[in-house]
Amino acid sequence: MKKLGTLTIAAISLIAITIFTLQNSQVVAVKLFFWEAKASLSLILFTTFSIAILIAVVAVVPTIYHLKKLRSQSQKKVKSLVEEKEKLSEPEAKNILYNSQEENNQEENNINP
Repeated sequence: MKKLGTLTIAAISLIAITIFTLQNSQVVAVKLFFWEAKASLSLILFTTFSIAILIAVVAVVPTIYHLKKLRSQSQKKVKSLVEEKEKLSEPEAKNILYNSQEENNQEENNINP
């Protein structure tokens, strides 16, 4: 069912692109500083659109890799913390929690006389 929907969307897109190309086939001139090119309007629009997509992909790829790296680091940290938690026995964990709460209370008392 999913493939049928994808094929339908692809077919409709191709038909729309073909109609667009046939309706916008007149030749236009594009000038950029000292450079000038003549091509069909549809070709220029598709080229511009393709370049914009390429620039967007190039801009986003480093962010994606950075986020994947952060996710893997976070997963490793979570795994190590879970393993550490499992190694601690219940009384030791309560003792550590109680000691850290006492330290926090002492720090608060030192800050607020």
